[in-house]
Amino acid sequence: MNLEEIKQKLHTPNNRKPARDAAVLLPLVSIKGDIHVLFQVRALTLNAQPGETCFPGGRIDQSDEHAQAAALREFYEEFGIPEKDVNVLAPMSKIESPRRGLIHPFIAYIHSIDHIQPNKDEVDDWFTIPVSHLLSHEPEVGYVDVTISPGANFPIDRIPNARAYREKQYSTAEYFYRYEDHMVWGLTARILQEFISLMKR
Repeated sequence: MNLEEIKQKLHTPNNRKPARDAAVLLPLVSIKGDIHVLFQVRALTLNAQPGETCFPGGRIDQSDEHAQAAALREFYEEFGIPEKDVNVLAPMSKIESPRRGLIHPFIAYIHSIDHIQPNKDEVDDWFTIPVSHLLSHEPEVGYVDVTISPGANFPIDRIPNARAYREKQYSTAEYFYRYEDHMVWGLTARILQEFISLMKR
């Protein structure tokens, strides 16, 4: 391989969509003149995270033109609201999840929620939280202790400073937003926290 071949490969667009990447909408809606954030509660029959609060969205399919298209498709599949009633305002920072690939969030305004028709196979319930409440109430913070342990076939004895990688432990912060009987946490809370930070600038 020569330099010209390397340069050609570096400038060839990669249109392949990673198999695990996902896209979500952070939907804003207007209720009695106030802007709210719309959340969904995952169906209790789902294998992954049943009953948990999240933003609408899901995996990016090979048929999706791009991440935003995937987020809009998933929103329609889960809430029955077509793309023409959704105004995507801006993308947000991508979030890397060790188990779920790269998450692509988008802030969107939903023109009307009068005709929401949740897909009961995916959505158990939905609710909203006023942005004003989120701006005036700080989230609770808890910590998760994570232990890194070398797995099978990891050549721990052949790397420098191997001792630092044996049972290494660190703590990571998790944010919890409580509203009435609802709890928002995990990746959803991280996306929400970025949105709130943007609104406080």
